[in-house]
Amino acid sequence: QHLFSSGYATLTAGQTYVEYNYLQNDSLLNPVFRNDAFEHESSLRGDLVVQLSPQTKFTGGIQGKLIRFSADVLVPRFTDSYGSEIEINRQIDTTAQKASGYVQLVQTLGRVNLTAGGRLDYFSLIEDNVVLSPRVSGAFRLAERTSLNASVGRYYQSPSYIWLAAYEENRQLEFVGVNQYIVGIERIARDDTRITLEAYLKSYFDYPASSTRPYLVLANTGGGFGGKDEGFASFGFDRLVSKATGRTRGVELSVQKKLSEIPCYGTLSVSYNQSEFTALDGIRRPGSYDQRWILNIGGGYLFNEKWELGTKFRFASGSPYTPFNSDGTQSPDLYNSRRLEANHSLDVRLDRRWFFNGWTMITYIDIQNVYNHAFHQKPRWNERERAIDDDESIGLLPTIGLSVEF
Repeated sequence: QHLFSSGYATLTAGQTYVEYNYLQNDSLLNPVFRNDAFEHESSLRGDLVVQLSPQTKFTGGIQGKLIRFSADVLVPRFTDSYGSEIEINRQIDTTAQKASGYVQLVQTLGRVNLTAGGRLDYFSLIEDNVVLSPRVSGAFRLAERTSLNASVGRYYQSPSYIWLAAYEENRQLEFVGVNQYIVGIERIARDDTRITLEAYLKSYFDYPASSTRPYLVLANTGGGFGGKDEGFASFGFDRLVSKATGRTRGVELSVQKKLSEIPCYGTLSVSYNQSEFTALDGIRRPGSYDQRWILNIGGGYLFNEKWELGTKFRFASGSPYTPFNSDGTQSPDLYNSRRLEANHSLDVRLDRRWFFNGWTMITYIDIQNVYNHAFHQKPRWNERERAIDDDESIGLLPTIGLSVEF
């Protein structure tokens, strides 16, 4: 890092190595799935921050990456629960380049702070390999402790390497894009308490969708790597096209109380969210992680320097899932058409601190899910039993522990 009179410049070099080794066999040790993949990235990044005037600040930067990617993927032919035939046996060893640059200008005009900028991205492994994403935001101080904030921006994410490795035509994928709109109001109720109310809308475009499974959008697969149980959907081992769209929207209220002369702290957040995606079949469905209502309350009270009581309550409405038929099959027409029951729990923890010369010992009792509510998981098909598993998670879970601080 180099400092100068009106700012500073930073140069960063990095090396990243990531290796994936996944193996799944059936009960007779026959291979069901194998994926050995290696990612190596060498990066060089430069950033510049300049205070042009007391009211104006400029930031900018560039980054370049050299990528080495190899993968050996084997999925013997099988038919998934939706009736789609899956098979892949592919090896790939390739190199690629990524580059990006950004500029941003922050301007203060009385009660208003304005930020405007843009980012340019390049990825050599796909055909349309350059995208530009502009962004602008502003904050208006309504009063000494109250401000109104808003932002509009476009964001892009390059396709995953493993998606591109599955089939050669997947290199025609586009950058995944989203237009994001946010507006919110913030109030500092007192020196230790902040309240925010925020609403957002995200509009997704060019999202990868399966051309062989027309109900499937990769936004709904997550990163759980469920293997054969989910037809390897989360890996993206499909012929993919950038033709899916999506929309998420919601509003969130957040209250934060910091520890102060009042010996308690806590946070409260309650949000309503809705996410929907449309695959190649043209049907708009709820996203797999579309939990409409989410409530979190957490906090603690310090009786004195030795004793502290903490608690946390969580509530989330049920997420969508696809039901199984009696023979273990699933219907694409019913994809994400059912919802789990709401999950909720209360945790309580009591800490006792023991002070010694130069170090502290903390003993605690932690009870999770105090009232023993059973969490429902998404049902899965048990091939061995030829029946639907609807297991519940562990209920009440007490823990006694000890930690040491120096």
